[in-house]
Amino acid sequence: MSENNIEEISSVSTTDWDKDTQVLPRLQIIDENQKFTEELPTYLEKWDLQDAGFKYNVVAVFGSQSTGKSTLLNGLFGTSFDVMSETQRSQTTKGIWMSRGRGMHVLVMDVEGTDGRERGEDQDFERKSALFSMATSEVIILNIWEHQVGLYQGANMGLLKTVFEVNLQLFQNQSKDHVGSAPLDSLAKTFQADLEKIWDGLSKPEGLEDCKIHDYFDFMYTGLPHKILLPEKFNEEVANLRKRFDDPTNPNFVFRPEYHKRIPADGYHIYASSIWDKILTNKDLDLPTQQELLAQYRCDEISNAAIEVFSSQLAPFKQPILEKGQTIDELGEKMKQYRQEALNSFDKNASRYHQGVYQKKRLDLLAKLNTQLSVLFVGQLKNLHKKAITMFNENLKAELKKPNYVFAGAVEDCQGSARDYFLTGAKVFYRKKIARK
Repeated sequence: MSENNIEEISSVSTTDWDKDTQVLPRLQIIDENQKFTEELPTYLEKWDLQDAGFKYNVVAVFGSQSTGKSTLLNGLFGTSFDVMSETQRSQTTKGIWMSRGRGMHVLVMDVEGTDGRERGEDQDFERKSALFSMATSEVIILNIWEHQVGLYQGANMGLLKTVFEVNLQLFQNQSKDHVGSAPLDSLAKTFQADLEKIWDGLSKPEGLEDCKIHDYFDFMYTGLPHKILLPEKFNEEVANLRKRFDDPTNPNFVFRPEYHKRIPADGYHIYASSIWDKILTNKDLDLPTQQELLAQYRCDEISNAAIEVFSSQLAPFKQPILEKGQTIDELGEKMKQYRQEALNSFDKNASRYHQGVYQKKRLDLLAKLNTQLSVLFVGQLKNLHKKAITMFNENLKAELKKPNYVFAGAVEDCQGSARDYFLTGAKVFYRKKIARK
């Protein structure tokens, strides 16, 4: 990753928490029937992330049902996810919901707790949602009650095992991801020991039999007071925890550049949708291949948009040159300007994607632009050529009517005038300015 890219990714865009008071809408990106939404592009615009490039981050929260995942997210990120009522202890988060964090360019995913009574033992969805979250987010928050720590057979340990397994499946040749668990040293040590026990018991791919959990994950632990018993202290600690997510200068800032998936915001919906489609069809996920496919799709879209604007800019020149035989003095400058604008438009959005795909698609775009330009270029030269011949004939006739003319001299003078006219109109600058880059 280049130094410039690291800077671009790590420069998280934020606004002041107190000033960003707008309630942002939430979206169910995957419903209880495991269908991926088609509305994500619209919501990315509502969240002001469509043009964020790499300057955004993604976080997902896991945890068993009734642990207060949504409540934590709402306090931590200012989201408005549904929370469980005090009177009706039933499952609220179904599928996967998403919103944008208040005052920060962070997409927040609230993942369904799969041990709720409504879904029962649906471990299939648990694995799918874990796989999706690992493939599309940078940071995983595990929300666990204090009394659950040390209960190795508890529901959260099964979830953690799933998270570790899918991480090995996805990132055999990569590291690391960040797992934040919402400083109690003894609890942290107990929990870490359980994590390592789970990791050691995993069946690992060939060649990774001796890999360690810290090769793939960075861990941070945070203890939060009870929200109901100590509401003020809870809010205070949540505000402190928030600094890890919205303050890049914080020593415990979680969104490190190396965690970023390098998916531009305007392509996130396509990437996420394709990932979920692969998961549903039980196809192996090859994230580099998915990123290349996304790059091809988006670069084609961006290229087509640039060509559409470019063609509309050239349209006024076509009839005068191709049908009326006219010449346009500023054609060369306009051709150069419009082509550069098309390339700049393409570079602005497409350069964020896979570099090999981007460079290839740029050459393809340049060839298409030059093809359109060559039609006008050749037409302009033909018209200049015809006018130069007409000028030569008319000037020669005029010279031959003069007394005492010298035929050879008259022809030479008329040829020179016609040649100068053609070269002045064509100006070798055509070749210089419209030549391929």
